[in-house]
Amino acid sequence: MTDFLQQVLCTAEQMPAISLAEIKTLALLDRLDVKFVLHARQLAQIMARIHDHYRVLEINGVRPGQYYTTYFDTPDFAMYHAHHNGLRVRHKVRWRWYIDSQLIFLEVKEKTNRERTIKSRITLPAPIEHLRDLDTSWMPASITFDPRKLRPVVWNRFRRMTLADFERQERITIDLGLEFGCNGWMEALPGLAIVEIKQRKFSLDSPMARELHRLQIHPEHISKFCISMAMLHPELKQNRFKPLLRRLRALIEG
Repeated sequence: MTDFLQQVLCTAEQMPAISLAEIKTLALLDRLDVKFVLHARQLAQIMARIHDHYRVLEINGVRPGQYYTTYFDTPDFAMYHAHHNGLRVRHKVRWRWYIDSQLIFLEVKEKTNRERTIKSRITLPAPIEHLRDLDTSWMPASITFDPRKLRPVVWNRFRRMTLADFERQERITIDLGLEFGCNGWMEALPGLAIVEIKQRKFSLDSPMARELHRLQIHPEHISKFCISMAMLHPELKQNRFKPLLRRLRALIEG
């Protein structure tokens, strides 16, 4: 663990906690997401300046939490290509294991043509390899492919710190220690953090947004699904993501 990451975690330990039951009232399942990519040394500076403004999610005495995700796609990678081609309406299908709370959800994230993110999900008793035996009638009507034909294409794991501010109706996730894998191959993004500000309407009134702006860290169109697919499936078209991959490597190398 780097010194910068240790500083981030130490700051988080000093912040007031929020429980899983409390944060559920700030679910923001229909929201505007704005993402930023930064190095842990920048995050350490920001956390030192905003720690009085947020509470930190704590589950069973653990913060940040551990997440494990498997993404699905069609045999011809329709969802990946929709993202790569910049389609206005696109989807991600995944199951996510929230390890500390021992919950597993099958989730669909839909990006609408108004740039809003709508998340739908159901609880699973265990991880799955396919959707053939599941009721998929709850999935968005905008999905044009047969969910029963989806297959796992990539996994990721990371630690997530979740900050909450009820006054501003804002939730922030900070993903650290990202690792991706498939078919026995693994890639990592050491020292990087992905910050995602989730609001009903984006506002610079957010203490986190103000600090990111102060450090001239600008919003980034980044998807863990797309980045991991581009890194681990080199046979796929990835021109759209090459500039971002170069920026990530530059951040890692300092």
